[in-house]
Amino acid sequence: MKYITTIDEKSVTIGIDDDGQLLLDGSPVEYDFHPSSDPTLFSLLLDHKSYELRIVPEDESFSVQLDGSNIDVAVEDERTHRLAGVRGRMASGTGEIILKSPMPGVIIDLLVGSGDAVESGQTLLILESMKMHNEFKAPRQAVVKEVRVAVGDNVNQKQVMVILE
Repeated sequence: MKYITTIDEKSVTIGIDDDGQLLLDGSPVEYDFHPSSDPTLFSLLLDHKSYELRIVPEDESFSVQLDGSNIDVAVEDERTHRLAGVRGRMASGTGEIILKSPMPGVIIDLLVGSGDAVESGQTLLILESMKMHNEFKAPRQAVVKEVRVAVGDNVNQKQVMVILE
């Protein structure tokens, strides 16, 4: 299983193979990871260095305390990351839909403009991140209310790209 972990604007792919080996961006690393009696406290031995981590789940991320610093860490499984899906607020079939970038990247194709009617499943834009092309599709039939990006734009994680209504 692979997970894409993002801290600030830097992403790292963490993989665990069938033998339990840990891979960081495809490179194997030695590790040992143990929970404590406190469900938020963990001991990590990574490449012969010892760390004590406090990991607290937040709404869409984890708050990790390491060496007295709090770090906001977003984690997605590979499937979710590939689909990149439509992030934002969606009411059941009605209302405004806000498409946000789930990761930093570059807009490589923009297929809609303000006022365009779109069908469910129609590709709206393509975001390139970590050499992967992520298609953002309309989750339902809608009208493009606003486009906040252009081809070639660099976008940040959680940046609003398109608003549908």
